Amino acid sequence: MGPLSRLNSYYWTYRHLFIPGLLFAVISSVFAMIVPTVVRRAIDAIPQFVVTWNAVRGTPVESLVYWDLFSTLAFMGVAIVGLSILSGIFSFLMRQTVVVASRHIEFDLRNRLYDHLQRLSSGFYMTHPTGDLITRSTSDIEQVRRYIGPAIMYTTRAVVTIGTALTVMFVISPKLTLYALIPMPFLGLSVFLVARMVHVRSDRLQAQYSVLSSRVQEALAGIRVVKAYASEAVEEERFKRESAAYRERSLDLARVEAAWRPVFVFLVGLSSIFVVWKGGALVIEGSISLGNIAEYMIYVALMTWPVASMGFVITMVQRASASMTRLGDVFDAEPEIAGPLQPGDTRVRGEITFEHVSYRYPDTDQTVLDGISLHIPAGTTVAIVGRTGSGKTTLMELIPRLVDPVAGRVLVDGRDVREWPLEALRAGIGYVPQDVFLFSDTVGNNIRFGRMDADQEALREAVLDADLADAVEAFPKKYETFVGERGITLSGGQKQRVSLARALIREAPILLLDDALSAVDTGTERAILERLQRHYGRRTVVLVTHRVSAAQSADQILVLDEGAIVERGTHAQLEAAGGFYAALCRKQQLEAELEAMA
Repeated sequence: MGPLSRLNSYYWTYRHLFIPGLLFAVISSVFAMIVPTVVRRAIDAIPQFVVTWNAVRGTPVESLVYWDLFSTLAFMGVAIVGLSILSGIFSFLMRQTVVVASRHIEFDLRNRLYDHLQRLSSGFYMTHPTGDLITRSTSDIEQVRRYIGPAIMYTTRAVVTIGTALTVMFVISPKLTLYALIPMPFLGLSVFLVARMVHVRSDRLQAQYSVLSSRVQEALAGIRVVKAYASEAVEEERFKRESAAYRERSLDLARVEAAWRPVFVFLVGLSSIFVVWKGGALVIEGSISLGNIAEYMIYVALMTWPVASMGFVITMVQRASASMTRLGDVFDAEPEIAGPLQPGDTRVRGEITFEHVSYRYPDTDQTVLDGISLHIPAGTTVAIVGRTGSGKTTLMELIPRLVDPVAGRVLVDGRDVREWPLEALRAGIGYVPQDVFLFSDTVGNNIRFGRMDADQEALREAVLDADLADAVEAFPKKYETFVGERGITLSGGQKQRVSLARALIREAPILLLDDALSAVDTGTERAILERLQRHYGRRTVVLVTHRVSAAQSADQILVLDEGAIVERGTHAQLEAAGGFYAALCRKQQLEAELEAMA
């Protein structure tokens, strides 16, 4: 029950539903437990009637005795029906409160989990597959929800029913009650053993479900690669293996649950046999009446479902406990990157400083950046060039604190980024990552993601600056065109320009462009750069690029190599220095000349 104690605060929050629900459960059970007493009185009335009727047969009062019995039995029949209806009404009210409360808790739990996932750092997602997190957000929460309502309803009714039945039965005949309870210790032992087996198998089943979900998610996300390499059969075989493992674990759990049911029926049947056998002897002795036997049989029958429900409850508890443990693993994960408790000034102006900054990947000795020192005045433009793997993207990610340095400091406006509230810091930055991601939504909404309150004029201005206006006009529904999952209906260049427009519409003091024009042709690049120059001087622009044409208008150009700045200066200075940048200039100039000759 340890993991499930996390739900205690939710029970208190919805006590206005749980408390009436428990009361309705008790009332429903009480009405149901009166029925056997009414039945016993009806049955015991019949022998007395037979004796009386035989004594007055043929006399004028014979009909009166007959109608007296008929009215008595009719009244008891109506009472039984009425008690059953009342029990059903309060059972309905119980479900309308307890089940509704469980749905509220499911809603809150799912929102809390999603909110927590949003706050976790990117490092968490490197070790947790997307499919696994989807399973925890859906299937595991569903398992917890199934436990909340039924566990409370079934447990309450079981306690009231079993407690009332045993009390009445002991009052009638302690000896017969003890005989009726002979199978119960074995039933309790079987429940305990089954609960342990269900817990282990539920945990393994949910873990395999996560693996299966991850396999489907990865295969569908990479469907273009799968088709390009004609690997459908390979992926199908992989899925079949994981699906077969899930089936076996599911059947393993089903076998345990299925094996317990006949054991339960057998033990309850033994209890009924003992009641009839020993009860018959007690009736002959005159210790109890025939009505008591019927009453006992009904009580045993009434206890059958509550006892069985306890088995279901234990199964649900074990499944929910396994799922709550998996959810707890996520809830207990703390963001590696978090903002300060006291925000202070939250207005970003745009000055960026690196002081002896070093970075290496977690759990490795691979150094990505080594002792970077750099000052970027507010409103200036810096271009960063260098070979693949030289650390350009990592340097960009340090500014919005997507990662933290292992040594040194990154400052924005003279303040360590670790002292900035994350929301305020990132609100002051427009970022176009190297790996473009578009949501499964319209073109307009993907761009407005940069600034949700942007009006149509701001949207058109961002589209113009990203040289996307002609493409949008050519779309079937203009800005309302649906781009599909990850922007699958757009070309690589169009996706980059949508991502660029998203950053531009933000109108943030800092604009980070990580190889944001790599998928567009030189003509489009030239048009975009001309529009972007309107932002130079008004914003701090940091531009990662492989093209000299994009870098040459920058106030400062940095050349990174193996995590260190090996060259810095203006375009003219670096071209005259004859280093890496100068070689890059000559190479791209030659490529342009060859392209012009073709």
